[in-house]
Amino acid sequence: MQYQLNIVMVLEQYNEALAHRFHTDIFQMGKLEAADEILDPDFVWRNPIIPSELQRGPESVKKIASAIIDAMPDRQITHDDTMVKGDKVMVRWTMTGTAQKDLFGIPPGDTTIIGFDLFRISGGGKIVEMWQQFSAGKWP
Repeated sequence: MQYQLNIVMVLEQYNEALAHRFHTDIFQMGKLEAADEILDPDFVWRNPIIPSELQRGPESVKKIASAIIDAMPDRQITHDDTMVKGDKVMVRWTMTGTAQKDLFGIPPGDTTIIGFDLFRISGGGKIVEMWQQFSAGKWP
């Protein structure tokens, strides 16, 4: 029983690290090639704001990340909370910076974007789905 518990803990730690890499490697550090490493080829980004043609696959994530990096070069992404249960990881995050241009309906200027991402990790160790909700504003 202890052995099984340890395996679950190790898998959950791996899944948490993978979800954090989505934000830190790809969106914060601009390492777009990380999308190929951590995302399943059939990855699905579930967010009604993201255009449907950009909701599937690592290449679409690279396009979205490039748009964000271009629009907000001084962005800072912080993870405010993370919860892990089995193959799912929930991250509550904040991104701050100065948007140089419109960013998915958020106008230019000093910007704070808050959001939640729920990741599902495959048995093969890659992110297969992400459900996301975000908006401009600050946590009270």
